[in-house]
Amino acid sequence: MRIWKQSLASAAAFAALIVVPQNASAQSTVTVVEYMNVLSNVRFITGRADEQALLDSLPQTFKRTGSTFAARPAAAAGGNYQAVCRYRIDITSGYSTHFYGLPADCALIQDLVNRNVIANFFYEGLDFAVEPAANGGCPSSSPVAIRRALRLTTPVDAANHRYATNLTDYQDALAQGWTGENVVFCAPSATAETPRPSYAAGESSKNFCAVPRTGASPITGQPYPDVQGTQQDEKEWIRYWVDRSYLWYREVPTVTSNFSESVTSYFAKLKSPAVAVAGGAKDRFSFSTSTSSVENTNAGIVFGYGVQWSAIRSSPPREWVASVVAPGSPAALAGVLRGDRILQIDGADFVSGNDVNTLNRGLFPPAVGENHSFVLQAVNGSSKSVTLTSASLPLVSVPVSGVINTATGKVGYIAFTTFNSFTAEKAIADAIAGLAPQGISDLVLDLRYNGGGYIYISSQLAYMVAGAAKTSGKVFERTLTNDKKPFGQDTVYPFYNVGSGFAGGVASGQALPSLNLNRVFVLTTGGSCSASESFINALRGLDIPVITIGSSTCGKPYGFSGRDNCGTTYYPIQFTGVNQKGEGDFINGFAATCPATDDLTKSLGDPSERMLAAALAYRTNGACAPASSVAKQTLAPETVEGLVGEHELSTFKLKLETPNNVSRNAGGTIAPRVPLELDRVFPSNRQR
Repeated sequence: MRIWKQSLASAAAFAALIVVPQNASAQSTVTVVEYMNVLSNVRFITGRADEQALLDSLPQTFKRTGSTFAARPAAAAGGNYQAVCRYRIDITSGYSTHFYGLPADCALIQDLVNRNVIANFFYEGLDFAVEPAANGGCPSSSPVAIRRALRLTTPVDAANHRYATNLTDYQDALAQGWTGENVVFCAPSATAETPRPSYAAGESSKNFCAVPRTGASPITGQPYPDVQGTQQDEKEWIRYWVDRSYLWYREVPTVTSNFSESVTSYFAKLKSPAVAVAGGAKDRFSFSTSTSSVENTNAGIVFGYGVQWSAIRSSPPREWVASVVAPGSPAALAGVLRGDRILQIDGADFVSGNDVNTLNRGLFPPAVGENHSFVLQAVNGSSKSVTLTSASLPLVSVPVSGVINTATGKVGYIAFTTFNSFTAEKAIADAIAGLAPQGISDLVLDLRYNGGGYIYISSQLAYMVAGAAKTSGKVFERTLTNDKKPFGQDTVYPFYNVGSGFAGGVASGQALPSLNLNRVFVLTTGGSCSASESFINALRGLDIPVITIGSSTCGKPYGFSGRDNCGTTYYPIQFTGVNQKGEGDFINGFAATCPATDDLTKSLGDPSERMLAAALAYRTNGACAPASSVAKQTLAPETVEGLVGEHELSTFKLKLETPNNVSRNAGGTIAPRVPLELDRVFPSNRQR
């Protein structure tokens, strides 16, 4: 790290601190070897033979990159050769990196350490000896330039120096966003990093399928491109596509697949094994799903009963609670209410039983028209039996939209459950258009169950909240892909102020309504993810206050552009995003301004519901309510779709780029949705 910026002690003063490594010998040369720690994504070099032997014995953690250079033992320094000191730099708990420098560099660092200016640098002795560069070049006795590049610490990756043994590898580091520090050492000889294998041949395997589809999609009408192939063809294509588009394609481990392993299982192995600096797996989000579910969701069609469950506990004793019940759905017509807990499904004990097959079939019936019996426990403790019939249903992305009359003005409220459908664009535009003439002074946007979806809809919503004056000419989100730029130049999303033209959305070019608010209240939980977080990040990038009420969001600054092959759509993480200020990497999520827990005993939009009440209280008092009034129960707000088996795409944590292969000549006219007067629909003394 370049942290020394003042004239400090001389190299001679530092020499007294030198400790020669125990294993130093009089041999004329040593080989300095570069390793990659695959769990921290940190590079490390060492000229110490015993250390190399240790790292070579840990192949699951440390791997040689192939990059080496010749040097002398530190004990053999003299003449034009100078000993290179090594410092360990502790970054966070469990993470460290190293700095290697010539005597002058090390003198500066040691002075800072001695004066307690820096406390996280720890001297680890001398490692090897090299000739220094002069005027940016190297002498004929050591003609190989060793260049250094720096990556600063982010919530995702630890700080790291890379010592490149050739210009190509150095330029490769710069292409990844590292900061170049030019030539720092000179060596007599070197080897370059081992070239990565090429998977380009797999591109030609696309649409060669073990079980080809025939005919055309019933949703899009497009003929299937599948031809007869093999499962190996499908694996070769997905390996190519991951290598081409995955944000961290360099970190994908070398994996093999046996003949019987499914393509989706193989795909699941093709992700970075690294752990983020901020904690947790670096890649928690890459996934695959059936292409038919993607097409249905885009068209606003979902399959099931019309109820979304919050999983408080998915292992015995299980506790699943209805969190969103779509109006007019089979669940609503059968009398299922928000807050109802599952006790039995088709006679099987849901709470403590082990008949998982029966439970899963009842939760997620594989066919339309299946009847399944549920025993539920209502909020008041009574039990009720209902029969639910599976159906193909319209996706309801805005279950509630209304106005709350307060002593200090009208407050708008919108529950918005997904950005992941073309129909969600029109639903949220209709809701905003209905609120616009009401003269609201504030908006509470309920994203507690919104796992994300299309960036363009998130951008439209941000424009509709803030208005033209605050967003014109500004960046909503800039997407950053890997250095191969698989989709061309990185996309800059503005704050969209017109409709997209996608079927089910708003007609292309139609002006969107706006509320022109100076701030917004957002209800958040761990289920608020991806495109929901982009909305928050983008407005904060314009210094528009976003007051979050609830708990921290899920922490997903990443997105995908799904690609279909043979009936499966694959979503490897392909980009990260930053706002107008260049801020991103929010992998810890956005902390709540005020804490509040989900209140499943009250309906969405009820002013007395705990999270909404906390937002209204903050609006009135400018302060968070006491913890005792917002933490009466502990409920996990994140939705879960199954005990085992496949998940429905509609509730995945998604941030999707605008599709470029779908017609934009459709869409409808905005129809303002009449808002409910929520304080009258839900009076304060309401009983359930």
